[in-house]
Amino acid sequence: MDLQTLVGLFDSTLHPDPAVRKTAEQQLEQVRKRYWTFTLSYILHAKDGILQGHEGFLGVLLQMISAADLPLGTKQAASIYFKNRVRRSWLSSQRALEQHPPISENDRTATKENILAAIYASSQAIKLQLTECLGIILKHDFPEKWPQFTVHLKELLHAQDAQRVYTGLLALLELIKRYRYSATNRDVLNEIAKELFPQVQKIAEQAIASDDELAMRMAWLSFKSYYNTIQSGLPVSLQEPANLVAWGTSFIKMIEKPVAFDKDTIDEDSAKEPVWKAKKWAVRSVNRLYSRYGNPALLPSSNAKKHGAFAKLFTANFMPQIMRVYLQQIEGYTAGQVWMSLRIRGLVAQFLSDCIKEKSAWKLLKPHTEAIVAHFVFPQLCFTKADQELWEDNPVEYVQKRIDPLDDFGSATVAASNLLIDLAFDRKSATLNTILGFVNNVLTTYLQSTEETRDPRAKDGALNMMSALCGALISRKSPIASTLPEFLLTHVVPEFKSQYGFLRARALDTYCRYSSVEFPDKQISRSVFESVFNLLHDPELPVRVHAALALQPMIENDENRDALAIHLPQVMQVFLNLTNEIDSDTITHVIEEFVEVFADRMAPFAVELAQQLRDTFMRVMGDVVSNQPELNSSNIEDISDKTMAAMGVLKTMGTLVLNLENSPEVVYRLEEVVFPIARFVLDQRVVDLYDEVFEILDCCLFAVKAVSPNAWNLFGAIYACFKNDGVDFIEEMLPLLDNYVTYGMDTVATNSDLQERLFDMIESVMKSDRVGENECICACKLAETIMLHGRGKVDGMIPGFISLAAAYLLVGDAIKTTPFLVHALEIVLNALHYNPVITLNVLEQYQWTEGIFTRLVQSTSKFSRVHDKKLLIFGLTAVLNIPAAQLPPSLQNGLPQLFEAVLHVFQSLGKAIEARDALERMYEGDDDDEAFDNEFEWDGAEDELDGGEDFEDVDDADEMQSAFLKELAGQAAKALGSDEDEADLNSDDDDDDDFGSPLDEEYTLESPLDEIDAYIHLQDKLAEMQHANAAVYDAIVQNLSQENTQFVQSLMEEANRQREALAAQQQQKDQESGDEIVQNVVKSKWDDEDADGSDEAPEAWDASSDSEAEAGVSVPAPQPKKKKTIAERIAEKQAEREAKKAETAVADSDDSDEDAVAKKLRQRQLEIDSDRQAAEDLFAGITIKDAQAKDVLTHTPKTQDEFDEFQKALVEQIEKAKSSRLYFSFLEKLVRELALPLKDSEVRTISSALNALASEKQKASRDLAKGKKKNKKATLGGVQKTAEVDMTDYSRGYDKFDDFDDFM
Repeated sequence: MDLQTLVGLFDSTLHPDPAVRKTAEQQLEQVRKRYWTFTLSYILHAKDGILQGHEGFLGVLLQMISAADLPLGTKQAASIYFKNRVRRSWLSSQRALEQHPPISENDRTATKENILAAIYASSQAIKLQLTECLGIILKHDFPEKWPQFTVHLKELLHAQDAQRVYTGLLALLELIKRYRYSATNRDVLNEIAKELFPQVQKIAEQAIASDDELAMRMAWLSFKSYYNTIQSGLPVSLQEPANLVAWGTSFIKMIEKPVAFDKDTIDEDSAKEPVWKAKKWAVRSVNRLYSRYGNPALLPSSNAKKHGAFAKLFTANFMPQIMRVYLQQIEGYTAGQVWMSLRIRGLVAQFLSDCIKEKSAWKLLKPHTEAIVAHFVFPQLCFTKADQELWEDNPVEYVQKRIDPLDDFGSATVAASNLLIDLAFDRKSATLNTILGFVNNVLTTYLQSTEETRDPRAKDGALNMMSALCGALISRKSPIASTLPEFLLTHVVPEFKSQYGFLRARALDTYCRYSSVEFPDKQISRSVFESVFNLLHDPELPVRVHAALALQPMIENDENRDALAIHLPQVMQVFLNLTNEIDSDTITHVIEEFVEVFADRMAPFAVELAQQLRDTFMRVMGDVVSNQPELNSSNIEDISDKTMAAMGVLKTMGTLVLNLENSPEVVYRLEEVVFPIARFVLDQRVVDLYDEVFEILDCCLFAVKAVSPNAWNLFGAIYACFKNDGVDFIEEMLPLLDNYVTYGMDTVATNSDLQERLFDMIESVMKSDRVGENECICACKLAETIMLHGRGKVDGMIPGFISLAAAYLLVGDAIKTTPFLVHALEIVLNALHYNPVITLNVLEQYQWTEGIFTRLVQSTSKFSRVHDKKLLIFGLTAVLNIPAAQLPPSLQNGLPQLFEAVLHVFQSLGKAIEARDALERMYEGDDDDEAFDNEFEWDGAEDELDGGEDFEDVDDADEMQSAFLKELAGQAAKALGSDEDEADLNSDDDDDDDFGSPLDEEYTLESPLDEIDAYIHLQDKLAEMQHANAAVYDAIVQNLSQENTQFVQSLMEEANRQREALAAQQQQKDQESGDEIVQNVVKSKWDDEDADGSDEAPEAWDASSDSEAEAGVSVPAPQPKKKKTIAERIAEKQAEREAKKAETAVADSDDSDEDAVAKKLRQRQLEIDSDRQAAEDLFAGITIKDAQAKDVLTHTPKTQDEFDEFQKALVEQIEKAKSSRLYFSFLEKLVRELALPLKDSEVRTISSALNALASEKQKASRDLAKGKKKNKKATLGGVQKTAEVDMTDYSRGYDKFDDFDDFM
């Protein structure tokens, strides 16, 4: 094929006829395959169009792109084809090879040799395509496979030809992007900064002096390269004073560079011109330098030594100049002499926010704050002409930008609002009165003006400012708290009837943020509610949306709820219509809230509501699925919004189902609506919605506590989904699968096909190389559910489960973390509890017994949860109850060690129960949270940041912060019932091995083991052994040490107390004859141990009465609450033992008929030294948990498990400072920094998750305030994220900041 034919094919790819385009694309694919299979030799002559050379297809394309005589459209088509080929196939991974044929080595070599020349010779549009390809190649080949690239780069940057220099800057930026986010692999960037940046700075300096477009592009690329280089670290060479002066001078010159503009025509499209981009990147570079490395107030203590000197240098020498420049730019902008794009205005506002926290910068800024608020912040918070155009042309987009701050991420409006908040929070004594005075002046002027002279845009800005400050102003200690009702009635509520739609929407938004303010007259509250309710039918979409959002907090009022209940179907219809109009999850959160609050009134029209939600979902997802094949940059944002809307609909349906738990007949009807949606998502493989679908199906099964035929019919689609994608989603699937087993065990037990599928799912996860240990833990949990709920029904599955666990347990380094080790061992323990004979036969058959039991006994200290400890006790006691003759030889000699392991677990069981009870109290809000009140601080004449003049001394601040964190950790330990002192909490010793921290307690975890009392279980098993398995009984009793003998005696005493408590509880229920207990008071396992006769030892710990034996394990006993700690009980027991010594003779004379074993035990007890026993009792039942978790913050995570561990450690570290008033500002900036490198669709996904979390926390807070305890589900899997409790969230119950947090 000659060149002309190839050119013709590329021309045809641009043809308006789709058939012609498709034919050309198919022919090009055939040509590519021929070039890939064979080496072509063509000669390229300008005269006859013949190609010569030995390049492959990519080489030919580069020559076409570089040819000067070919049409631009043809070359653009070739460049796009070239980019797609490189993007899809340059990475030689197995997955890439499965989808696209590889690129030959000849093609790779030819591409690297010619791509820089092609970039140089191409037009600007094609340069961008080829530069993207260069970045892909550098990502995979540099430096190992392309070490000479830096040589070419240096040649280009030092060239005399401006286009060659420009090409070098493009290539340099792609290389820097390769390493910009790496915090560890900084050698390449350090070398670039040292060797190349002096030349780059000279290029930028020369470019600034020119007005040429190419020069501005070069300046823009120079500053952007600098910014990306300092993204994750500041190279040492750039910290040198000479470099700071050189680059700082260039930044200032670029920012100050005068640019002519026309006030009437300039708009945000102008910001795309090179000169404005160069200004933007100069400002971004200055901001990054200051916020990350040059601001002592924001500099982490860990970086104080590394960047402290640079921070002082920057603050002393550069800050005054850049502050002067920024203030001059603001002054010029307000005077109309300087134009600043929205992005630049936002960046300047961010810089000023950072200056507020640093004392020397604040001194420079403080005299100008009044002017900045009035002339810079306020105009950006007012309703603008651009807002008006968006309101009229695209109200949906207007709603999304206004309601979701992340949707307008980085905007000038958000930055100005944050600047206002920082001024009010961090410098309140200097700024708050000024700000409020300004707002009051604007509002008063508007109120006193005539209708013709009023400026509604100004009032919008003033209300916007009040909305931003709501977090501080609605505080209980706010100096204007008493005036807020008057403010709302005078300036906000009247605008509900404004002639301006945007002002009605703003008034609703402001009222929503101050919804916690109470009016003195109920009639006023009722009137306000009616006004908001009526605005649901406003002709303007944004107003209706804001009215819906304003109603959400108003339903906390009883009268409002009663009024809404009458119109509930109509209101829900309005919400559904809004959801259909905006295709966003904005309103679905409101619907979800209404569904939960009005759950008792939803049943009559729940099915109709679900059907409408289904129709909305199918319409939205129909658009998503139909557009999926044509996904591109132009429609990806729309598809992302629609997917978020679909997620919101599914969450609402799940809430609807869960709140109809008491109406199973309605839930069964809802299944007919929900299941087709689930099947659609699973069949279409819409992976973005898997989590929501699995959750709503989980809700359906949990609500009715059964598996309907429809649910079993859907199981096939769930299994098919698992085989396609589900290995990666096993954690999301686990609660649903848990319910299938828990509520459908009768079907599972009689259906071998279901058993095979369940086992296949478990086996696939355990053997997959695509998942980490978290997913394997999920598989272990599912296996545990099957064995616990299917005892005696699924014998055939037990050997397979044991084999899967043994594959990990018997390989030394196969298990990396404690949680997986515990869950793998628990598969064996569950099998022993299920049927010890079957389990031991399997272990003996494959000679696994000794290895697994050795590891089990060695790992008993890692069983930290109550569930884990009970399972260990039940599993090992099941082994001990097997006749000695039937035990494997390897176990017969180790029976004493097994029993000692059981006793070791009992020593820490009591403490684990106390910790779980403390966790339950904390979750339910019973603990006193006053110590962690995050109430906004109004006390004090001066701000904390204003105190003192020695603003360079940060050592005291670091010391105070360290002390604060220690105190916080101590309070947290106290809240959890920990006896660890400060030395323990701050110890550097690490008693754990490389497996890391133990499992965290889950008080919501439910399993059949909850019905079995461990103490009574042990007593019964010992009694059984003594009478029916004497050989084993003698083996374990005769080898008991004095300490363990005494401890066994105390366990038997505790078992007797538990029996008494159960009997008393049953008697109380019988007396009440089924009446509801108004106040459930249950004695603790450790309570009343000192009651009369309670500490008397039984005649023998195996000699219980017949009634006690019958009580055994069959009586479900709720865990009682304790009154005294174990340490207090042990002290009392010690005093009692001293008294008993004096009564020994009498006791012995009265015990002539007692069992010999029991007498021997009591004699041993009395022989033990009292002081030694006191120490033993003190530590019996207490697990000292090492407060120092494995430090994972010092290395970069790579695997999923490492990321999970890294996430946990990072969250724990950050949340230690949660009670600080600077925490919210810090968190907002942290999230911003982390989100900057992400794509917009990824940021939207995070935004949706945060919105959902805010909604959930709001519900939980309201329930706690009402004293309502929800019937929350907790599966054995325990992976439902919404059920997890933040142990360091000390701000629960203080929700007046919720609206403010949402605004942030």
